[in-house]
Parts: sequence; C-alpha cells; structure tokens
Amino acid sequence: TFAKLQRKHPGITCELFTGNADTVEEKLSRGLIDFALFIEPFNPEKYEFLRLPESNRVGIITRSDTPWAWLPAITADILSQIPLLISSRTATATFDIRQWSQGNITAEDLKVVGKFDLIANAAQLIRTGITSALGIDELFQLHTPDLAFVPLEPAVTFSCLVAWKKYQLLSPTCEAFLKGLKEEIHWQGKD
Repeated sequence: TFAKLQRKHPGITCELFTGNADTVEEKLSRGLIDFALFIEPFNPEKYEFLRLPESNRVGIITRSDTPWAWLPAITADILSQIPLLISSRTATATFDIRQWSQGNITAEDLKVVGKFDLIANAAQLIRTGITSALGIDELFQLHTPDLAFVPLEPAVTFSCLVAWKKYQLLSPTCEAFLKGLKEEIHWQGKD
C-alpha cells in the first residue's frame, strides 16, 4: 500500500520502527507513531484497526542441520524436547500450549533457554545450533540455507492487524495511506 501511495506522491516518506509488541504499542498510545502492525492475540479496544486477510503459521526456526529441520511438522512431544528461545512479549501469551497440545504438555514442560524481542536477534543464537526459537513464518525473513522453519502440528495460525489511535486526527498522508490499505484489503477479500 505504501508503495502505491509513494508512486502517486513521490515526496511522501515513511519512518519504520521495529520493536516487540509492547514497545510498539507504547509508542502508538503515546502518539509517537501513526500506525502499528500487531500479530494477534492483541487487544485492540483502545484503537481503530483493520485485520489483514492473511494468516501466519507458528512453528520453530532451527538450524537446517538439526534433526527437527527435516520433519514435516513439530508435535507437542517433539516441541517439549527442543531447547527453545521464546518471545519476550508480555502483553499476551503467544498461545496456550496446554490447549494446543490437548493437555499433553504445558508451558512449564518446554525447555526454554532464553527469550528474544525480535527474531532477527535470536537468529544469531539459533545459528550456533544450541537452540531453536518458537516463531511465526512471516517474521522468519531470514531465508538462508542455514535456517529452516518447521510448522507446529496441529497448526497454529495468527492474523495481523494494523492499528491507530481512536479519535486521532490523521494527517492527509495518513488518511491516504489508510484509504489505500482499506482498498487493498477489500480487493484481497474479493478473490
């Protein structure tokens, strides 16, 4: 959407800020950023928002030579054996391990060796081979031969949403971006 807007109005610029959900939400609530992209679960009651139509799979990001990299999926019994980095996101739990595993394992059964705020930071430790990370495929933008993404089974997916402050007067640029985003989402829903 920004690319289309920028082609129409070449003078428009954007500033991207990357952080975990807690940091991004704080900046959004303080009015330091205009829009934020969140992965659910996220409580948007304080915000206006648009849910994006795509969904993202949860799985592990591991070094491509680990035994798990060759599996078609990661089940609960396998997940409980893998040394894991997990998200440091505090606003909400990523997902309920007990419910996902139908009571076979709990969060306490996981071999958590650390936490990360951004998956790109965790990738350096994953590359050592001593740990893997629980993450989302679309965030795993480190498509290199030395890393692999393996989805969970049963599948866990999350949607993303774009949020902005309620009752905030948007600049003409922000209004144009929001209009383009709404049109893009409406168009994708027609497929």
